[in-house]
Amino acid sequence: MYEAFYGLKELPFHVMPDPRFAFRSLSHRLAEGRMRFAADHRAGLAVLTGPVGCGKTTIANLLVADWGDDPTKAVAYLPTADDRGRSAFLRRIMDGYGVPASRNYADNRHVLERFLLDLHREGKHAVLVIDEGQKIHPDNLDTLVDLTNFQTATEKFLTIIIIAQDNFANKLRMKDAFTSRIAFAGHLDPLSFEDTIGMIGHRLRVAGADVPERPPLRPGEDPLPDLRAFLEDETVVEVYKITRGVPRDTCIFLSALFLDGYVADQKPIPPALVQSTLNDMARLKKWPVRVNEEK
Repeated sequence: MYEAFYGLKELPFHVMPDPRFAFRSLSHRLAEGRMRFAADHRAGLAVLTGPVGCGKTTIANLLVADWGDDPTKAVAYLPTADDRGRSAFLRRIMDGYGVPASRNYADNRHVLERFLLDLHREGKHAVLVIDEGQKIHPDNLDTLVDLTNFQTATEKFLTIIIIAQDNFANKLRMKDAFTSRIAFAGHLDPLSFEDTIGMIGHRLRVAGADVPERPPLRPGEDPLPDLRAFLEDETVVEVYKITRGVPRDTCIFLSALFLDGYVADQKPIPPALVQSTLNDMARLKKWPVRVNEEK
């Protein structure tokens, strides 16, 4: 609707996990790197946590897409795994690999172990990525522990990558067998002010905008995108105060703000318009964002 007004070819602030729009801050690169290292080195179990809206699912999709193209890996991706029973949980995992399952847990465990062993003999490593890990039933954490025991004397057959909200830690109390097997842990934090500017600039460029660079805020740092053709400097400050650097909320708010700027015929968008947009959006959601409210 407003693309032509801002010189864009597509909408820049949608919240679909499109890898083209993924902005990798240092926190994201570190977390992604640890998950990749865990899979490449057959570490058995790795966990990535972070607040709601900070890009965990985006990283999961990037990893699954890359590993799906890797002939040395067999990947299963579970967007969620909230089954209560162990049998149903194990069948969901087997379905992720396309392995036929029966109703019997012991039989299915044997079939899955044979499948993973065959992959190992073919020179492939199985990777299981589970998103929304905070929804895993506590009993099924024990199931995952059991799966990490599929191994030879020197190599594991399966690496499990769990992507979860910060409250996942609450489920790990009294689960020493699980926590002792976590080989790598990563955490995503909300973006800094500078990284928020970087994310906005990156998304505008991917959407077709010509966004030049401007000097960094502090000496010795990298140049930043110059957003002043779209947003006045104080507008960016106000947006950051409201969204607290949470990528999803930043995109949601900016999508509404850019629409309001188009309707009001205001470009660059002035800070006065931020309050008007906030007043409307606050009818349905608490702003400023509370980063830890989901714990």
